[in-house]
Amino acid sequence: MLLQRLVDYARANNVGQAFHKEREFTWRLELSSTGAAPELVGIREPNARGKLAGQRHVTPAVTRTVGVAAQLGADDVQYVLGWGDEKTKPTRVAQCHEEFVALISRWAQCSPEDPVAEVVRKFYASGGVSRLIRPEAIGAKEGVLIAVDGIPVIKQDSLVRFWADEVAARKGGGTSGVCLVCGNVGVLLDTVPGNISKRLVPGAANNAALVSVNARVFGYALTTGLEHTPICFFCGDAMNAALTHLLSGPHTFGLQQQDSAMTWWTLGKPPEDFFQVMPDRPDPDAVGRVLAQLRNGRLARADQTAQTATPDRFCSVSLGGNSSRIVIRDWIDQPLQDILFNLARWYDDHQTCTLWDDEPVSYGLYQLALATGRWDKDRVRYFPLDAKGADRPEHIQRDLQRTSLRAVPLPPSVLHHVLHRIATDGRIDGPRAALLRLALRRHPDKEIAMPAELDDTNHDPAYVLGRVFAVYEKIQYNANRSPRSGGNGNNSDSGENGKAESQSLNAGFGDRFYAGAITNPRPAMIAGERLAKAWLSKIRRRPGGTGAGLVYVFNTELSELLDRIGDIPARFNPAQQAQFVLGYHHQRAHDAAQRRKPKTGTDA
Repeated sequence: MLLQRLVDYARANNVGQAFHKEREFTWRLELSSTGAAPELVGIREPNARGKLAGQRHVTPAVTRTVGVAAQLGADDVQYVLGWGDEKTKPTRVAQCHEEFVALISRWAQCSPEDPVAEVVRKFYASGGVSRLIRPEAIGAKEGVLIAVDGIPVIKQDSLVRFWADEVAARKGGGTSGVCLVCGNVGVLLDTVPGNISKRLVPGAANNAALVSVNARVFGYALTTGLEHTPICFFCGDAMNAALTHLLSGPHTFGLQQQDSAMTWWTLGKPPEDFFQVMPDRPDPDAVGRVLAQLRNGRLARADQTAQTATPDRFCSVSLGGNSSRIVIRDWIDQPLQDILFNLARWYDDHQTCTLWDDEPVSYGLYQLALATGRWDKDRVRYFPLDAKGADRPEHIQRDLQRTSLRAVPLPPSVLHHVLHRIATDGRIDGPRAALLRLALRRHPDKEIAMPAELDDTNHDPAYVLGRVFAVYEKIQYNANRSPRSGGNGNNSDSGENGKAESQSLNAGFGDRFYAGAITNPRPAMIAGERLAKAWLSKIRRRPGGTGAGLVYVFNTELSELLDRIGDIPARFNPAQQAQFVLGYHHQRAHDAAQRRKPKTGTDA
């Protein structure tokens, strides 16, 4: 089905030129029809980042792995000029150049009406390469583009026609049959004539093939070639052209240091706001509108029982590379309405409160993936995606994409990893809380109805103990701050880092106990109960009796929470750890929201 969708896309969008692909060229061989001396010119120029890069052109190309296979009109230095380097073998370079010259000769013989082909043939026949001055440090695999009178020869109609026949001779198995992709009878391929540039395929060491059976171990009945995977010439080329076009387009998402890239396209007219809520770059207003439709029942899945199935489809492929082969890591082909419904549920399941926002926040895939890495305390940010030692799973992008588009649970490994990073970094913020909430609401064993904000009706011991821990932190902070700073019973100077920050504290309660409390809360609760007595006594002794009311508020809050707990567990499983962290985060976000509200009358 993937190959069929790619071929359909190529035909519908008129993608690509048959048996061509884009590649970079750093040299240009200038020939003249008037007899001027040939010249090899460097064509590197500054790119958008100011670095020198070659020019990119769509040129004739077929797949070549270890064998010698010349491309027409533009190729590597070793083919076009016969020059090797320290990494090449002289005999192979000579063979490459000999085959390229022979290909040029056949093109000229088959195109007597084209004077350009004759100019190129005469250049090689007269030993023109020997008259060129070889630049220093030129590599054998750098690209060379041939031009006559300033016009690249790849634009000649005769070259395009000859190249199609040449590919048929090289790649054809000499048989006709029914194509597995299009279902029509045609000349079948022995090997696919083309591949995908390695720059588009994460993990690929070389240009990668989508379909390849070049060794017996890969083929049915230990055979090589596409005998048991019949694909016609035009489908074989169209699927490569379509995939290259898609991976180079705007609907492709790939993060650094990840094992895959995802590209997607639609068949038919997408619903309103569909493009704006894709997880790679969501628009907050569009997300809000889609969530409103989900919650009022106006958004639902497509009717799969209808007699006429909807033709509007969503297609996406996530792929990576393994040496010279493409690895399909995920393939989706579903109704557009189902994908929009899944996306709405995804945002609804991970939306969460923060210390700074008045309403729960939804996040894009980039923010969530970034939050799975290490927290850099010195720079007050997460380690960049390409940083060494960021401790970010190489498959997190793919896991989040599958969760958002397929409406499946997060893999348990993601929950374990995020909890480990929270405990190690001592940081819980909006994106990490969103990941924990998503994991709980889609728990594979038992879904946990975790709300986006503080749930005062939740009496689960893990959740309540997280809230208690936040209250202990708040009490310590108020006990060690100056009364003149406007103490209001809230940790107003604490960031989203899971630890109270106060100038008078070298190591606060959170610094000492937070990491351990996530897995085993009992020592932290025992210590908190003991230490809170001293903190409250310090607050009560404030001059003028200003601390008495605050002590009453704290005691009441603690009593109400502790009364909901029986025996304090000695060990939390991962789901309970997530509830503890979210209880802690929700309590702090609630306190911050209360602090932002204007105080009047007795509240002030």
